[in-house]
Amino acid sequence: MHLTEFHVLLVDDEPDVHEISRLAMRQFRVFGLPIRLHSATSKDEAIQLLESLRLGPGFSLASVALIDVVMETEHAGLELCEYIRDVMKNRTLQIHVRTGQPGLAPERSVLDRYDIQGYLAKAEATADKLYTLVKAGVREHYFTGLSHGLQDILDYLIPSASTRSGIAESLRAFERLARVHRSGGDKAETIKAPLCYILEGEFVTGLEDWSESCPALARRDELLALPAQKLNDDGDCYTIDGRDLLIQIAPTATKAALHYMLRSTVAPPDWEVFLYHRYLRTFSALWKQAR
Repeated sequence: MHLTEFHVLLVDDEPDVHEISRLAMRQFRVFGLPIRLHSATSKDEAIQLLESLRLGPGFSLASVALIDVVMETEHAGLELCEYIRDVMKNRTLQIHVRTGQPGLAPERSVLDRYDIQGYLAKAEATADKLYTLVKAGVREHYFTGLSHGLQDILDYLIPSASTRSGIAESLRAFERLARVHRSGGDKAETIKAPLCYILEGEFVTGLEDWSESCPALARRDELLALPAQKLNDDGDCYTIDGRDLLIQIAPTATKAALHYMLRSTVAPPDWEVFLYHRYLRTFSALWKQAR
């Protein structure tokens, strides 16, 4: 994965809630990475924080939001939930509402009306409960975000898929666009993305550590010399060496030979390899059929 940390948003107008939650979450880690807790005391402040973490239309680096219902108004937190889903069009943020006054926002009616993942009375917000909500929420957000991101790349490439030069240039353009979206502040610090594409033995494009062909091909050759894990009966396989991942798509009648390298911040979990493999099989098919 490309992330160095995960972002969690806590929205509550009580200072003690922020302090207790910060103490409870200071040691939380997901996939071996730390949590960065952002604090807001109102609906407007929360919106500003989410905008600062926006990566593109409908998506933010914030993984989980814990939102108090009663703040500057009796339903400010619920209005914030509506704003996130309906105005920001953010469907991936994992939202849990918290309240010390459940009579003002009964659990069933809130869950039925609002697109949220959970409801929590403040009296139930133990360290163990917060750990469960944050860890599960971060996992779901990352899985969903990566799935959407890989699909976005394919959607961006399809209009230029008639030629290999068009695919390569569109891929570079997408990478430039991604750098613009994550430039500056927390976004630049959070995302690290060394990667490269090598198709039919030729370096096509890469980022950061592998932006040039010589270091990319040298590292590819080192990884090829290591034992590989089988992905399917077509000959696709992968190798993990520390934080470096190499996925190989074997050439077939419909797919081009592809080597894809990614340097993660931590060793990638199995499901992440699975998602990349599905994406790369489609990418290699586009390359095979292009002129």
